[in-house]
Amino acid sequence: MAVATAETDVGAARQSVLALQIVVGVFIALKLWFDLGVDPMGDEAYYWMWGQHLALSYFDHPPLQGWLLGVVAQLFGWHPFNMRLLTWLTLFGTFAIFWSWAQRLAPEDPRRYFWQTAAIYLATPVLFLMSTMAFHDHLLLFLVLAAAHFFLKFADHWEEGGRSVRDLYLGAFCLGLAVLTKYNAVFLGLGFGLMVLIRPRLRGALAAPHLYLAALLSIAMQAPVLYWNIAEGFASYKFHLNDRLTASWGSLNTWYPLDFVANMALVLSPGLFLALFRIPFDKSQSAFERRARTLTLTVFGISTAIFLAVSLFVYVYFYWNIVGYASLIAIAFRYLGQRWLFRLHLVFGLVMATLVTVNFTVLPVVPFFGLPDWGTAANYGWVELAAEVDALHGQHPDAFLAATRYTYAAQLGFQLHDPSVTSFNTLRDQYDFWTDRQALTGKDAIIVADGAWPIDFARTQFEKMTLLKDVVITRLGRTVTSFQVYLGENYMPAE
Repeated sequence: MAVATAETDVGAARQSVLALQIVVGVFIALKLWFDLGVDPMGDEAYYWMWGQHLALSYFDHPPLQGWLLGVVAQLFGWHPFNMRLLTWLTLFGTFAIFWSWAQRLAPEDPRRYFWQTAAIYLATPVLFLMSTMAFHDHLLLFLVLAAAHFFLKFADHWEEGGRSVRDLYLGAFCLGLAVLTKYNAVFLGLGFGLMVLIRPRLRGALAAPHLYLAALLSIAMQAPVLYWNIAEGFASYKFHLNDRLTASWGSLNTWYPLDFVANMALVLSPGLFLALFRIPFDKSQSAFERRARTLTLTVFGISTAIFLAVSLFVYVYFYWNIVGYASLIAIAFRYLGQRWLFRLHLVFGLVMATLVTVNFTVLPVVPFFGLPDWGTAANYGWVELAAEVDALHGQHPDAFLAATRYTYAAQLGFQLHDPSVTSFNTLRDQYDFWTDRQALTGKDAIIVADGAWPIDFARTQFEKMTLLKDVVITRLGRTVTSFQVYLGENYMPAE
C-alpha cells in the first residue's frame, strides 16, 4: 500500500510539472508570436537608433541597452527579430537564476519549484509585457535579479560564518549594470542596504570595508552617464525629475495614489496582489528563504513607498515600480500557495498576455470597447508606409526625411535602414542631440504625421507645406489608422 501511495505521489508530481511546463510553453509561444508578428514598435525602434548613434549616455535613459543593440546590429543586421534577440537571452538568463533559487528554496523538489516560479514570472502581466518588448526593462529585470542572486549568496556566506566577499562584488557589478540600464534599479541597492541594517547577523559586515567598496564600484560604473549629463546641462536628470512628469510637484492629487494601487492590482494580477497581504506573515521554510523574504520586503517596500508618495503629486506609470515587482518572484509561490490564488494568477496572466499579443499582431483591442488607442494603432503599417515614403523620396531625392514624433522617426528610419531620419517633436528627445538642424536650413523635407501628432509644429518651420499622400492602414477589413505624408519646402529651424 505504501509503495502504491508513493507511486501515486510521484505520478501526481510529474503531472503537475507537465502542466506547468505546458503553461510556460504557452507563454513562450505568445512571445514568439509577438516577435514574428509585430514590426518594431515606437520605443523599440528608438532605442535601436541609439545603437546607431553610440554615445556615453542618452537623454531618456542610461546607455547600456543602446550599446548592446549597436553590437547586435553590427553582428546580425537590421531585422525585427534581431531587435528583440536580447529579450530571449535575458529571459533564459532569468530562468537560470530561478533554477539556482529553486535548488535552495525547495531542495526536496527543485524541478517543480522552478517551473512554478517561471510560470508565476511569465503570468505577471507587467513582467510578461516588459520582458517581451525590446525596451530597457527586459535587461533591467535580468540584471536586477542577477544582482539580488549574488547579494543573497553573499548574505548566506556571511550569516553562516564565512567571510567571502566575491559574491558581494559580483552583485555590485550587476547592480551597476542595472543602473546603467535604467535609473530605478537603484531601489535594489537601497533594499539591500536596508537588509544589511535589519538583519543582526549581517549587520557585522558594516564594520568591514567591502560593503562601502562594493557601493563605490556600482557608483563608479555610472561615470559615463554622469559625464554626459554634466556636458549636456544635466538634461536626462531634469527630464526624469520634472519635464516628463504629468501634473506638478506643487499640487496634491488624491486620485493618483488610488490609480497607482489599482494599476498594481492589474499589472501584478489580482492573485499576486492578494498574496501581497500574506507576505508579512512568515511562511519561510529555510534560512535562505528568510533572507530572500527580507530582501523582497525591503526592495518592494522601499520602491512602492517612494512611488506611492510620489503619486500624491505626479502620475506614476505602471512600470516605474517594476524593480519592486520583480523582487516578489523568488518567494511568490509560497504566498500563492493556496491553489485558487495560484490558478487565478495563471489564468489572469494568460488572458492578459493573449490580449496583449492579439492587440499588437492582429487588431487593436481597446477600440472594440469604444475607446481610442492611438498608441497601439501607431505601431501598425510601417512596412506599407515606408514603401510609400521611399517612393515619394525618389521624386524628391534632395529632401531629408522626418516625422512629427520621435517614435515615428525611429520606426520610419528602421524600415528604411536610415538612422538619419529625424523628428519634429514638440517635446525634447534624443533627435535634438543628434540632428544639426542649422545644417538643414533651406532644405526640403518629407515628413510623416498622423492625427495624434499632426503637422502643425513642423509647419511653422517651413515656407510651404503640401500634403503628398494620405496612407490608410487596414487590417481584416478595418481601418486601424492613417498617416499623412507632407512635403515641407525651405526649412527654417525654430530658435
